[in-house]
Amino acid sequence: MINQALIMKKILFPFEIDNPIYREAYVFAVKFARNLNTEVILLNSFTVEVDNAITKDKYTRLIRDKWLKAYNEISMYNQYYLEDHARVDSELQIKFDHRFIHGIFKDEIRKIAGEEAVGLIVLPLSNRKEINKRQLEIIRDNIFEKNRVSLLVIPFQGTFSPIRNIVFSTDFKKVNHFSQYLEDVVHFAQAFDSTIHFLHVSSKEHVEVGEENEAYQMIKHTIEKNKRHILKQVSGKNVIESVNQYVGEINADLLVVIKQQHYFLETLFHHSISDDISLNSRIPVLMMREKGD
Repeated sequence: MINQALIMKKILFPFEIDNPIYREAYVFAVKFARNLNTEVILLNSFTVEVDNAITKDKYTRLIRDKWLKAYNEISMYNQYYLEDHARVDSELQIKFDHRFIHGIFKDEIRKIAGEEAVGLIVLPLSNRKEINKRQLEIIRDNIFEKNRVSLLVIPFQGTFSPIRNIVFSTDFKKVNHFSQYLEDVVHFAQAFDSTIHFLHVSSKEHVEVGEENEAYQMIKHTIEKNKRHILKQVSGKNVIESVNQYVGEINADLLVVIKQQHYFLETLFHHSISDDISLNSRIPVLMMREKGD
């Protein structure tokens, strides 16, 4: 049974016109929506160049042209999805909410994520640095510190495959609302009929986690309830390499990380492992932002 709170959360899929990275990301958004039985907000934000001589009719036509291009783009995504990914005999009906808005891409994402029941935002990466820079700015936005919204980051040229193995990388440090994040991952696993590999990477040769560790106890209890899930503890000097190595060994389909909060002075010196993982992973990364108390 899928958690009702999770069902009520919508998926936000912001996209651009004539950019191929969004086609496969659309498949991820639809597949997650179908498995979680939720709604997808299709967001295309655009700007219209105007001058002092523009008339109201011309401005209206320009807006309509932008809307038409956005609808055509979604039609192409749907055609690709139906031809290459749909299983008609088992597909569920989902609701699409079209938001084609005159505005700034990042600002509109921030507004919708902050004001509506959005649980997941799907963001694809590109081979263009300027796009990845903007995506990283969205990932780092402080709006997620107030709203428990997760981000599904799709690697460049990543393609959808059934999610059978989920790697949940954790350092067992104290995280606000960890039990809620753990619950969400368990429900994702239920929705996709997946196995969760709880992965702890330590820089020490001998990995030891105290029995009093709260996160460890929660994970241990989860595994006791469902012995399909496992806990793997490994040692390695480079966390990212160790995570990627394990992901490759088990042919994981999804990597889950929690991006923890840091005070302003800490952010000047702190090297974000979660950011690096999301930008360099070969498989999709579900990034959960730690919410403030």
